[in-house]
Amino acid sequence: MKIIYYFSGTGNSLRAARIIAAEMGGAELISMRNDPEDVSAENVEMVGFICPVYEWDVPVAVKAFVDRLTINPQAYIFMVATYVAIHGRCFETVHTVLRKKGLELHYGKALRCVASQCVAYEPFPPVWLMVPLADRKAKRIGKEIARRKLKKSPAMSPVSNWLYPKMMMPFLNVQHEYDKGFYVSDACIGCETCRNVCPCNNITFSGKRPVWNHRCEGCNACVAYCPTKAIQFKTPEAYAKLDNIITKRLGLPEKRTRYHNPYVTAADLTKDREPVEISSVSRSS
Repeated sequence: MKIIYYFSGTGNSLRAARIIAAEMGGAELISMRNDPEDVSAENVEMVGFICPVYEWDVPVAVKAFVDRLTINPQAYIFMVATYVAIHGRCFETVHTVLRKKGLELHYGKALRCVASQCVAYEPFPPVWLMVPLADRKAKRIGKEIARRKLKKSPAMSPVSNWLYPKMMMPFLNVQHEYDKGFYVSDACIGCETCRNVCPCNNITFSGKRPVWNHRCEGCNACVAYCPTKAIQFKTPEAYAKLDNIITKRLGLPEKRTRYHNPYVTAADLTKDREPVEISSVSRSS
């Protein structure tokens, strides 16, 4: 039995998980918004983790999920991190959690994808260029994993390690304030798409309007998949106080592209479990 656990907001990690699973000869995909006690890997022979990099690390929810997950001590374990420029310490974080369980990461790879932080900037590199490149690399990664290749995961660079406390910690310290920046316009139709795609189960509804409950990872799935573009964003007070060049750019101008992976729909992200058979993804690539 083979399982890939994934965390995906705007679809890049889910797309990668589907491609890799197909190249592995098939695997079950399980969203990390499930309770880990309900989706144990106790009897699984190949266990994978695929997630994005936020603030040069794995999302907090990913670390918590892996920490609570029961894993077969004989399993081949791999991790793929989808990122844009800096993968940071994401692999070290998962290594640490696994080693506390007496386990090792056998394969680690960083997969460059389109940047999807639409509240801060336009997607980059260009979607027409980056999506096919990422898909091809994901297929190569899947083939290596299918062979149970042993690959040491990339380490955080000395420069990133030195910059981390100054550049990333201020954001992490106020992350619980991030979703205070979301609000909806009159275009909201109460369809609950935002609630259904949220990988953190962070959104509830009150009076047919979404409410964010401060467990946000800043993935912006709610923004990217809102069918009427009703969800807006303004810089939360805690972020404005950081007086950072990035926080000064937060917002959603009318012409800002709300990127999500072109092969991943809102309906795809509502699934908590999904079987992927061999070659089932390549036909849509």
